[in-house]
Amino acid sequence: MVDAKYIGLIVLAVFSGSMLVYTWLSLYNRFDPSVMFYAALLILSFSLMLVKR
Repeated sequence: MVDAKYIGLIVLAVFSGSMLVYTWLSLYNRFDPSVMFYAALLILSFSLMLVKR
């Protein structure tokens, strides 16, 4: 089972990655929710992959 510490780190990684992508997209007023979703999904999958190791 995944510890609470790792769950907190995964949530932090997904949030920070999503906000980074949001900032990049909003610089040129080209925000797209699907890009945000896929970026969060990618970061979540990388986080889970590292935790499962």
